[in-house]
Amino acid sequence: MENDQDAMECSSEEEEVDLQTALTGYQTKQRKLLEPVDHGKIEYERFRKKFYVEVPELAKMSQEEHGYEKPTPIQTQAIPGIMSGRDLIGIAKTGSGKTIAFLLPMFRHIMGQRSLEEGEGPVAVIMTPTRELALQITKECKKFSKTLGLRVVCVYGGTGISEQIAELKRGAEITVCTPGRVIDMLAANSGRVTNLRRLTYVVLDEADRMFDMGFEPQVMRIVDNVHPDRQTVMFSATFPRAMEALTSRILSKPIEVQVGGRSVVCSDVEQQVTVIEEEKKFLKLLELLGHYQESGSVIIFVDKQGHADGLLKDLMRASYPCMSLHGGIDQYDRDSIINDFKNGTCKLVATSVAARGLDVKHLILVVNYSCPNHYEDYVHRAGWTGRAGNKGYAYTFITEHQARYAGDIIKALELSGTAVPPDLEKLWSDFKDQQKTEGKIIKKSSWFSGKGFKFDETEQALANERKKLQKAALGLQDSDDEDAAVDIDEQTESMFNSKKRVKDMAAPGTSSVPAPTAGNAEKLQIDKRLALRINAQKNLGIESQVDVMQQAINAILRGGTFWLPLFLQKPLQNNLPKRSMPSSIMCL
Repeated sequence: MENDQDAMECSSEEEEVDLQTALTGYQTKQRKLLEPVDHGKIEYERFRKKFYVEVPELAKMSQEEHGYEKPTPIQTQAIPGIMSGRDLIGIAKTGSGKTIAFLLPMFRHIMGQRSLEEGEGPVAVIMTPTRELALQITKECKKFSKTLGLRVVCVYGGTGISEQIAELKRGAEITVCTPGRVIDMLAANSGRVTNLRRLTYVVLDEADRMFDMGFEPQVMRIVDNVHPDRQTVMFSATFPRAMEALTSRILSKPIEVQVGGRSVVCSDVEQQVTVIEEEKKFLKLLELLGHYQESGSVIIFVDKQGHADGLLKDLMRASYPCMSLHGGIDQYDRDSIINDFKNGTCKLVATSVAARGLDVKHLILVVNYSCPNHYEDYVHRAGWTGRAGNKGYAYTFITEHQARYAGDIIKALELSGTAVPPDLEKLWSDFKDQQKTEGKIIKKSSWFSGKGFKFDETEQALANERKKLQKAALGLQDSDDEDAAVDIDEQTESMFNSKKRVKDMAAPGTSSVPAPTAGNAEKLQIDKRLALRINAQKNLGIESQVDVMQQAINAILRGGTFWLPLFLQKPLQNNLPKRSMPSSIMCL
């Protein structure tokens, strides 16, 4: 036993020595670094990695003519899904090639159907929210339609309808339209201009904006009249959750293709947000224009038509050639402005509703002169630049009075991986603290919510009663009015009394206040008349004439008299109707 114990002690000592030696050697051992390789000196063996065989029909659309080398990510994912006959929702950043993603399957869909006969409507319809976008898609579509022998018609409002009717009657396989005008065409001439009997391919481009602008009833009316087994495709740069309920009504078991983040600004756009005073915004704008005007086109967004025209005049005085684009401009002028802007001859001052999703080459700078009022609008504005892999810049001006919009701007910056400026964070935190102090709930300002203002029952009844009393006071009440038997004096008195009522609560153990006697009631009436007279003498401003008139009407309807200040007598007499006056009015 002793020998075995000695042997075990010796082996444990040897193991400790070996472990210590190994640890020391590992620590002192230096790692060998991998030396850089000069690939220019190495001759590699060639290998094959491109296994895609181009379809002959696509080969005819020569890349030499149109400049298409390879499909973009949204095209790679969306085209096979649409070609398999499925409904599809496509979400991708602006400038990623969404138009070609639904055009190429559309051409194949049309070529697979029988030819149009006389009196038949289109096979495919593309609906867009704006006229400019409809014209842009039509131009892109005609690049391929000539080769395939297909006819394209663009139908939109703001221009003469006779030419569009003539083109539709001649027949066209593809119709690019805005929802309102195409409904007019379908209803024109008892439906003999065009119809939807052959329509089997429907595209909704910029779908979120279309519903945001209030086109939902028109779109649903069109879709409900189309073949039930149609193929429907939706594309947009943003797709809020509120849209999903609508898509379930229009699409059948759709495939959702999402390239990049949902409703996220493109990573090629450098975003800058400046908290600035209203008076300093124009000087900051001039500074940006001086820095970027030589690099490419510039677009400036404002919130109202009047602001667009005012900023246009200021920029023209500063010797910057520019034009304004908004909904109040005639369609022919809008087309001319868009063409000039695409050619790079001028700067553009625009509102958000003027145009959406337009492809302008060499657009380097987007300036949100007026801060966007919801998240999706900010994403679309920033999407004007940074298209097709080019670098772009988006600057946003926000004032302290627009602090409620800072939350959406911070959300857009965070989702796109851009650092949030400290002054913007401070502006948002101060606004939240102020709202909490006032006991208000901070609501998200995303679009597609709210039902508008409505009267409740009490307010509606009060408004109706006020109208009736005004008619009665002016002698305009109808003889067959149902409420003619109601005592007008009592209604008038209750109308002009204060809405706040103070209830006298009797203290415990005490009796209630006794009812006023006849003498007290008479004194109360005298005090009221005296108070009315004093009030009329104090109200010497012109704006107080309305209150005096109400008091006069109240006194007249009671059968009493009312004394007006002398300077009010003449205007009141001029306003009275030219009819025989009661004796109570003559005393005025």
